Amino acid sequence: MKPELKPNWKNNIEVLKYITLISQLGLVVISALLICFFIGLFLSNHLPGGILWIAGGTILGVIAGSLAAFQLLQKTILKEDEDDNNDQR
Repeated sequence: MKPELKPNWKNNIEVLKYITLISQLGLVVISALLICFFIGLFLSNHLPGGILWIAGGTILGVIAGSLAAFQLLQKTILKEDEDDNNDQR
């Protein structure tokens, strides 16, 4: 007979936390990039400069998305550190 494996719920919850974090990071970066891209597209249609507005908007979107993702990671890491410190007490 095979030994019966009991599910370890704590590990499952940790996996779900990290899947959620990765999803949030992706959404933050993509949304910032798309918003800035479409602002650049709008400006290129209404102002002279053409593709420079689109390129500028895209670069600004990448920078803004990266900064937002970094802040999200910082908050998550700090929260995990606080939780670990509280568990040790």
